[in-house]
Amino acid sequence: MKKVYKLFVFAAFCMISIHASAQKAQVKSTLIPGVFTPEDEVILEVDVAGTTLSGKEIYIWAFVDGVGDSKVNTAFNNSPEEAKFTLVSPDKWRYTFTGTSFFNKASSELVNKPFGFLVKTKDGTIQSEDYRPAKFSPVLFVPSLFRNFPIRLSQYDAVSIFLDQQYGTTPETQRFTPTTINLKLFDDTNTQVDIDKTGLPVVKQADGSYGYTFIPNILFTVPDGKKLSKVSFTFSGTTLDGNGAAIPYTSESGDVIFLDLK
Repeated sequence: MKKVYKLFVFAAFCMISIHASAQKAQVKSTLIPGVFTPEDEVILEVDVAGTTLSGKEIYIWAFVDGVGDSKVNTAFNNSPEEAKFTLVSPDKWRYTFTGTSFFNKASSELVNKPFGFLVKTKDGTIQSEDYRPAKFSPVLFVPSLFRNFPIRLSQYDAVSIFLDQQYGTTPETQRFTPTTINLKLFDDTNTQVDIDKTGLPVVKQADGSYGYTFIPNILFTVPDGKKLSKVSFTFSGTTLDGNGAAIPYTSESGDVIFLDLK
């Protein structure tokens, strides 16, 4: 009789374990930007369509291995409103956070540590798998030929594009004298919007770099409701040929990516 009882308990335990495992939804997620520091604002987008979380209001449970839980990790069976995702469209949700304040830790404590999270219902009866999609990057300035400010921007923001010749990959790029910038705008289907804007005068900066500032929706004619994805650019000017005569030169191209920051 004892053996039968033990078998019954074991079978019941297995059924509970299988049921619990089945409740762990596999959601799709995206981090914007894909590379971020502990001091950057990060957008976590999740898609729960086709999972056990579909149609439910969802909450985040976040953690950093070896560091601790986020400030919204209170009781797993009763998440606070601060942990609730914002609905973007059916079954697609968004949550915004900044590492240092979200985990109440200094940048140095989070750098090179993986950001982890799961998605759950308020009472925790349904949850996703644990995910660790990316590590917090060091707070460093990475020098490059091209850079834009701000780093994260939407199509409605003013953007400054800079050329720093000391990081050019060819002698020509390092030595030419930039005078203008050329811009080409694209929508979210990678179709060009409006005509090229060429010969726009650049300004020499105090550090020896060259820059140009504009607002995409003002510089270009953009149809109402059109979603933009990027602006491609090159810098043009003159360099010297073998005889010392000035000849036209155009740099390699770069891109500024527009994010949906609504």
